[in-house]
Amino acid sequence: MMTKKEKQFIDDMIRCRGIEFARIGMMVEVYGDIGTIAGMNGSANLDVVFANQQKYGKHKHNCHPTCSIKYFDSDGKIIAEYA
Repeated sequence: MMTKKEKQFIDDMIRCRGIEFARIGMMVEVYGDIGTIAGMNGSANLDVVFANQQKYGKHKHNCHPTCSIKYFDSDGKIIAEYA
């Protein structure tokens, strides 16, 4: 069952960015660094928490959803890529 936050995220990503496949918890690669989508911010950008906490810390980072990003499915396969 999808939470209200997850449904709102999907609805907002479709409405604001036309991206229907992005999900909270989805693995992404932004400029070569792996992270996880934690939500969406007021700029309709992704909030991403990166795996490399030595480099990025534990906080969320503002990442454009179509700028140098790859989206991965639950099996680790690329489902979308933006250069």
